[in-house]
Amino acid sequence: MRKATFFWSAAVLLSLWELFGEPVFAEVTTVVCTSGAPLEMPPPGPLAEAAEFLGDRLTLLEPVLLAMAASWAIRSRVRPGAAMPGRALATSPAVLGLAVALLPTALAEAEDRLSPEPPFWWRECLEAQLPSPSYAVPRLLLAWLLSPAAMVVLAGIAGAGIRPRLTDLRNAGTAAVAIVLAALLPGALAGLPDNADGTPRYAVVGGWDRPYVLDLESGEPVSRLPGATRTYARYDLVVRDTEPGHYVAALTSPTGRYFRLYRLTMGPDGRVTVGERLTPTLEGTVNGLAVSSEGRIAYSRMTDGDDYVGTLEREWPAGGHGLQWLDARTLALPGHSVPVKTLAALDVGTGEIRNVAAPAEHEFTRPLLVLPDGRQLRALGWPTRTLVLHEGTRLVRKVLALDCGHIESLALAPTGRHLLVGVDREAEEMDRTPLAGLPPCGGAASQLLRLDLESGDARVVPGEQEPWVQAW
Repeated sequence: MRKATFFWSAAVLLSLWELFGEPVFAEVTTVVCTSGAPLEMPPPGPLAEAAEFLGDRLTLLEPVLLAMAASWAIRSRVRPGAAMPGRALATSPAVLGLAVALLPTALAEAEDRLSPEPPFWWRECLEAQLPSPSYAVPRLLLAWLLSPAAMVVLAGIAGAGIRPRLTDLRNAGTAAVAIVLAALLPGALAGLPDNADGTPRYAVVGGWDRPYVLDLESGEPVSRLPGATRTYARYDLVVRDTEPGHYVAALTSPTGRYFRLYRLTMGPDGRVTVGERLTPTLEGTVNGLAVSSEGRIAYSRMTDGDDYVGTLEREWPAGGHGLQWLDARTLALPGHSVPVKTLAALDVGTGEIRNVAAPAEHEFTRPLLVLPDGRQLRALGWPTRTLVLHEGTRLVRKVLALDCGHIESLALAPTGRHLLVGVDREAEEMDRTPLAGLPPCGGAASQLLRLDLESGDARVVPGEQEPWVQAW
């Protein structure tokens, strides 16, 4: 019975420590979040408020209730020569004590699940400034073993006079491992979610500083992209890599005069982690980034005096703004100055820049996207309101024409059939008549369109979204 008394006493003392000791030694962090508009927090519902009320009261009463359960267990111990009580009666104090120890945590979890989520930017601000919780298995096991609930379980075992056999311990360990695997394996084996049309559900949108992952089905932001280091935390460009959920990104220093390339990985929950660093620190501003179908990475940078186009192996002096891979060894350089009806192309094997035949466009040509089948998607006009599809120099069809606003950005889905179009629906002063001839759209300031290049069907992503899409 001494063991049972010891474990009951430990349960009471640990609950007192959690109530009075931990707050004294807890690390205090000051969090500062700013917003350009009033930040409205959705109020909790009545069920969440009830769970919070009961949880707070039970937390305060936990040491007292555990002491009462311990007193009941010690007073009801079997005296020498007395009849053995029933199993249910013998384990009742331990069952009550376990309920008392677990209920505050269960109610806190219920409150969290029943409460509406706070605004995304508020959550991201907190996560960026608060230390990340540790999910290391040894730490979690130690926290459980030193919890009031574990002490109550041990007190119940000792009070019942049960001596676990080796087979019992082995079976318990097997069950614990099975529970852990059942909880972790589905998340580890799950792939990235898709939309009904087979396109990826998540896209990386937003520019200048910290892009974020957007759920295209719900229109809700999922997570912001993390910084690689304290210095390199601003994103200039993000492009899709060859494997689903993998990306290559250019991160810039605070001054904007230096950048590095990194690999990114997105999990099934839309969370992104920064992986391998691909380049040393490069001078200049990055203005082009592309990954070939074979996984070869190309970039372009602009310094005070010169422009360069490079792969991870070498660089060439050339203007590469908006560069794209035409094939495994040829880069299209839309920003390079060339004669009419031609497009500059760089052979990365020889470094030779040659002019290849291109459609004759009477309007200013902006972004160029190369589809997996070799066809090219061009955005025309200033402001850009038209998308056309070419096969070589032959016009296949016009795929999109806006009657107001302008196209801000484009991103292809992995198959090349679907396109994500960022549309700025406001007309700046320079975009208005007589120069542009069209007024602003009215309504939402911007939106994202999911465009099927084969059928021409377009769907608007829910919500008012930023018009800058990085990768899909």
